[in-house]
Amino acid sequence: MKWTIPAKIIARGRKYVDEGRVLRVSADEVANVWRATVVGTRDYEVTLDGGVQEVDTCECPYWEKHQYCKHTVAVELFLRKKGLNRILSQNPKMLLPRKRVVKDVDILRSALSKFSSPRQIEQRILPLKIEFQVVNISTNQYHPELDVLGIMLKIGLQTEKRTVIVKNIGTFFEKLEEQSIFRVNEHKEFLLSPQAFDEESLKLLEKLHKIYLTFEMMKKATNNQNGKIDKRYLLLPIDESKELLETMAKTGAFTLEIDGVSYDTLTFMQKKYPFSFDMNLKNKDLTLKLPTENLRVFEMYGWIVKENEIYFVETNEIEMISILNTAEKQMKSKEIHFSETEYNEFFSDFLPQLRKIGKVHVPEAMNEKLVNSELKTYLLMKKIKGNIDVRIDFHYGEQVFSTDKTQEILGNSVVLRDSEKESEIVHLLEKFRFTKTETGYQKPLPYGESLFYFFRTELIQLRKKAKVLLGKKLSEMYLDTQKLQPVFEVEEKQGWLDVRFDISGIPQEEINRVLTRLMRKEPFATLSDGKVLSLDSEVFIQTADILNDLRGSLRLENGHFQLSSARGMEVSEKLSKAPFVLFSEGFKTLLHDLNHPELIPFTLPKDLNAQLRQYQLEGVKWLKMLSNYGFGGILADEMGLGKTIQTITYLLSEKSDNWKGTALIVAPASLIYNWESEIEKFAPNLTKKVVVGHKGERERLLENGEKVDILITSYSSLRSDAMIYSRLSFGYLIMDEAQMVKNARTRTASVISSLRVRQKFALSGTPIENNLEELWNIFSILLPGLLPNRQKYRNLTTAEIWKFTKPFILRRLKSEVLRDLPEKVESNLYSTLTDEQKKVYLAYLQQMNNEITSMSSDDFKRNRMSILAGLTRLRQICDDPHLFLEDYTGESGKLEQLKEIVQVANENGRRVLVFSQFTSMLTIIEREFSAMGLESFYLRGSTKPSVRLDMVNSFNSGERDVFLISLKAGGTGLNLTGADTVILYDLWWNPAVEEQAAGRAHRIGQTKNVEVWRMIARGTIEERIHQLQSEKKELFEAVITGDNRQSNALSEEDLREILSIGE
Repeated sequence: MKWTIPAKIIARGRKYVDEGRVLRVSADEVANVWRATVVGTRDYEVTLDGGVQEVDTCECPYWEKHQYCKHTVAVELFLRKKGLNRILSQNPKMLLPRKRVVKDVDILRSALSKFSSPRQIEQRILPLKIEFQVVNISTNQYHPELDVLGIMLKIGLQTEKRTVIVKNIGTFFEKLEEQSIFRVNEHKEFLLSPQAFDEESLKLLEKLHKIYLTFEMMKKATNNQNGKIDKRYLLLPIDESKELLETMAKTGAFTLEIDGVSYDTLTFMQKKYPFSFDMNLKNKDLTLKLPTENLRVFEMYGWIVKENEIYFVETNEIEMISILNTAEKQMKSKEIHFSETEYNEFFSDFLPQLRKIGKVHVPEAMNEKLVNSELKTYLLMKKIKGNIDVRIDFHYGEQVFSTDKTQEILGNSVVLRDSEKESEIVHLLEKFRFTKTETGYQKPLPYGESLFYFFRTELIQLRKKAKVLLGKKLSEMYLDTQKLQPVFEVEEKQGWLDVRFDISGIPQEEINRVLTRLMRKEPFATLSDGKVLSLDSEVFIQTADILNDLRGSLRLENGHFQLSSARGMEVSEKLSKAPFVLFSEGFKTLLHDLNHPELIPFTLPKDLNAQLRQYQLEGVKWLKMLSNYGFGGILADEMGLGKTIQTITYLLSEKSDNWKGTALIVAPASLIYNWESEIEKFAPNLTKKVVVGHKGERERLLENGEKVDILITSYSSLRSDAMIYSRLSFGYLIMDEAQMVKNARTRTASVISSLRVRQKFALSGTPIENNLEELWNIFSILLPGLLPNRQKYRNLTTAEIWKFTKPFILRRLKSEVLRDLPEKVESNLYSTLTDEQKKVYLAYLQQMNNEITSMSSDDFKRNRMSILAGLTRLRQICDDPHLFLEDYTGESGKLEQLKEIVQVANENGRRVLVFSQFTSMLTIIEREFSAMGLESFYLRGSTKPSVRLDMVNSFNSGERDVFLISLKAGGTGLNLTGADTVILYDLWWNPAVEEQAAGRAHRIGQTKNVEVWRMIARGTIEERIHQLQSEKKELFEAVITGDNRQSNALSEEDLREILSIGE
């Protein structure tokens, strides 16, 4: 062994020997080499020099690069282990006789051995692509004009973008002809076949191959002529050889000279050359007579020439003919003799090869002794003492050749054995790590993944070559899921869904292991007794998809896992795809109630002082149904449909039959007294406390808070009193205007999430104001675990979100349930800026545009707050520049328009609500109305809750002409049915806020048509704001209805577009 081979390569070679990877080691004395097969990532053929030169070869890519590899080392170490010397002549006579007489049959055997080796194991042909690249090649560094152009190939899979350079174009063409593996480097190999390439590429490759052969022919010719070709010769190019010869022959001035013999004409024959091999049988001595024709083989052209006849020959055939010609020259005679003991070898090994190139005339007397039956191979595989034992039986008619000689059935006839096919099955077993034994082959029984691979890959390949018979013990090691049935059973138990997974024939204690592997989408599971269960059948793949769609389990034990009953609809939908599922009666009832809450039995509380409409009764039933199962939900009726009375009725009903404890109602500060008033009015028997006042007073009110039926507080008070509330427990939590907790990162949301409450409901006509994450935040409080985690939720479509939340959101519109409600008519009123106002607007707009035009996206994000502040300034200018410019002396076009329309409305007996985002604007409006003789109420954020209620009652009773309301302070919870006209003086980004404002007048109790006027300054950013409102409205409707349209948020693009208006 060469001392230059690294120690790590030697160590790897030794490991291969220990693992039994060195196979079929044999000495070829004719060639003076050792031949062996080494199993690596594939089977590599290794040749070891039997002399002192140690010129070894291997097929692996590592050897091509280094001229040594672990495979050659492994063969040499194998010889040492067997007590053999790699130098053939130095081995003992008993093993390798030094002076062996080489017979003609030995020469023939050696010549044909190359063609009788096992054929390559079938592999799937993958579509390949070829890229052609032409580059200039320098021939003289001082004269670039003498450069030539060379063609380079790149190869890759059609399914991949990347291609790799073909470093040896000759090897590429050789492997393409052989239809074998071509290695481009240590990590990449391709199975080359004409079927792998498209038609156009294949035609071009065939053309290039012929050019390459001509190039190789020139190299050989120059090598044989001391580097030069006689100047009088022009080599006949391979790719045009036939065409040129036929054209020259037609001239009549043509001569074909072969080995000094001349012919004036030539003929290209359309048939194969009729090789003929004669055989004689005399006194059991079989003689093969080789053809004696005077033939010339032109391997480069693929021709056989006999006199002036040219025959085309396939590449593999011409190679065999060339080798036979070479072997014939080494033989003493044209006749080769076979003894009776060599009959089988001749008819099994030699005859099939010779028949590939010609006819073999077998004597009639010999034919009578031949059995020419089709080979049928049987593999008998058994599990014996921790091993897999294999016996191979080769059946030819009634005769059987077996690896176990005691099982052979032989006659007196000579069997034409198919040695190639027999070798293939042996080769395949050796590839799968089976080693030879006295009666067949054997390997240790694999475990886990290796056992699964044995059944699902090795057996499949073996069955392509033979009929495989498995013993009972071995076949029982593989559990085929085609014969097993996965079963789901679902039962509803006290707010949880108990989902049981079972597989017929699998012990219950094994189910957890199987379930875990299945949810990971692994192809098999290994049971405790070593058996493998296949999980890659269609039915189990479908089952795995179902389990993963359910996003895993909260608790897993003995094939059971539990999910919140809130996910009942989802579970039902997913499991409807399962092949076999059993739903308990309780689960069926749950599904029915979720789908039809209006059908549950319910009696209105006797002490309710109200007459409910039908849709309100159904709303109470919906609340009761969810409460019975411990679910929370969002009552999302449109403003003015009576969410408050439905909630009070629900609490009153709970008090009479299923009271869980004190109810905590959290509402905006402006609505807490409204709740008190409504409870007093509709359910006076429910005791209540309004938790208001300074901190000490609130603490006093909460001391015995759990003794009353209902506590009412504001979001701000709850946040301030978080420590006190953390010590209390509640039966119910009602979050009014629940959009107040739409941001989970706020302290308010955090405090509410930490409350100890058995039952939670949210009331909101607009649970989504800006984006879908607001809905996730609300449900994270109401029903934790209903929706996937925040990251996965963001990837859901609106339709998918709707499926999750549908049973837990109840949304009705006035147009659907209040046929008797007067109509609401919405109109846009466009005003124009006055000249002075427009100058101010354009100056500020230009200043902002100058600042942001050069901003990158990152700069834009950093300055977002200041940009939004600038937009607020522009909106204020649209309202009235006096809002922030003390020295402004001009008028406001919008304010003048407002004064006109309110004056007309007053003259027509209409009562008006005016909403504005800016309280300072309302102050200006109040002053202007006063000057016009119009009386108004003014509700701002600082107005105390008790005063608000008095103002509302007074206005509804007919006092004063106009009600001025801050959009954020009075947009929710107020009942102002005394008004029939709503004016939105300026626009808010969110249309839901404006809808809430309009809902103050257009609600139950209204007897007149309500007009809503939206005031927009033409040619300003207000027009774009109105467009954004329409887009945001789509977002809310998409989730409520399941429509899968997407809405836009206020993006950088939106802001830039807004600022472009009015330029």
